[in-house]
Amino acid sequence: MNEAKNVLKLCDFGSAMLAGTNEVTPYLVSRYYRAPEIILGLPYDHPLDMWSVGCCLYELCTGKVLFQGKSNNEMLRLHMELKGTFPKKMLRSGAFTMQHFDRDLTFQDTHDDPAKGKVVRRLIFNIKPKGIGSYISNIPGEDAKTLSGFKDLLDKMFVLDPAKRITVQEALSHPFITGK
Repeated sequence: MNEAKNVLKLCDFGSAMLAGTNEVTPYLVSRYYRAPEIILGLPYDHPLDMWSVGCCLYELCTGKVLFQGKSNNEMLRLHMELKGTFPKKMLRSGAFTMQHFDRDLTFQDTHDDPAKGKVVRRLIFNIKPKGIGSYISNIPGEDAKTLSGFKDLLDKMFVLDPAKRITVQEALSHPFITGK
């Protein structure tokens, strides 16, 4: 960040690659910034970086980590709590979908139960999305228009389907960025 605090540069999300030459793995990118397409085992490309940028912007603005999952399974639940259920087409295409969903594509919440010494799975049928507004209600010193623009930009960065997520060019033209 420069001294005037009007220029911020972010770099190195740990996934530098040539587009189209990537290998499907559930552990690319630091977990808290990991896009859902990585966790589900879908082909990925530049939209995963927009997801990570959204996570960074939220954290810079609030001082909090948005998705604090302790596992990929918990990360998917947190993603759905923000944005709702995944498109079935996405789930059907994921190499790792069945680690997190049953064959009817219902989410299986998975966690360790130390008291029982085993992994507990429970199906979650209705995950109601909270929306980004429930995570950001107020930013001290910011006017309502700026706050609304910020929420709108994040909402577009956190689209679950990477094909529908905001692109870099679209983000650079967004009113929150341009100030218009």
